[in-house]
Amino acid sequence: MLEIEEIIRPAHQGRTTPFLCNASDGKAYYVKGYAASVAGLIKEWMGANLAQAFGLPVPPFKIALLDDRLAANYGGLAASELKGGHVFASKKVASATELKFETLKKINTLLQLNVLMFDLWVENLDRTLTEKGGNPNLLWKTDESAGLYVIDHNLIFDDEFNRTDFWTTHVFKSVFINKQYDAVEKLDFEARMNKALACWQSAWDNIPEEWIELNDDTQCFDPGKHLQRLSNEAKGDIWLKLP
Repeated sequence: MLEIEEIIRPAHQGRTTPFLCNASDGKAYYVKGYAASVAGLIKEWMGANLAQAFGLPVPPFKIALLDDRLAANYGGLAASELKGGHVFASKKVASATELKFETLKKINTLLQLNVLMFDLWVENLDRTLTEKGGNPNLLWKTDESAGLYVIDHNLIFDDEFNRTDFWTTHVFKSVFINKQYDAVEKLDFEARMNKALACWQSAWDNIPEEWIELNDDTQCFDPGKHLQRLSNEAKGDIWLKLP
């Protein structure tokens, strides 16, 4: 298993207090732990697996092991909000910054639509951006290999998901203006959802036992409920959520 060997610093942004760390494979990762909550960590892991299988550009990610002593010795937020144990690690993308509103026009329309539909499917209200600001949870790689990366899935499967809010606030909502889905396009999205669902069981089986035990104690994430809804929507129910 990947091991965290050095805690470098807290990330510049992030409500779940991620830390930039060096790992045993010689790579740098943004790491989330205790502050993300067990439900948030499970959602990060399952969401990243689903997004990757759906075909979205997701930075390489792994579950890693962080020694308690490393977090304690770093002190501060690492000791109180990262702590030790199994953590979610997302590989640092070189030359990447948070997506800015003025960059939206550079993103392929189909990719925007794919992100929009994925977020609708996993009920993610946490991808907002307007000319006044927001929280897109998207990275834009600024060098010669410019491109978009999708990150942060700790708030998917939102029990308070509101369809009106989604279509009002999503960063890529404008791609849907006057959009009409034909039968072939709908079948393609349903096929992508079903392909993504094929990874659910293997992803769940790779969740650390400590996360499962904590979730069993708190009952904060119901995998059966979410899997059933995802499956129903992959069979066509998702189109009932269009504006």
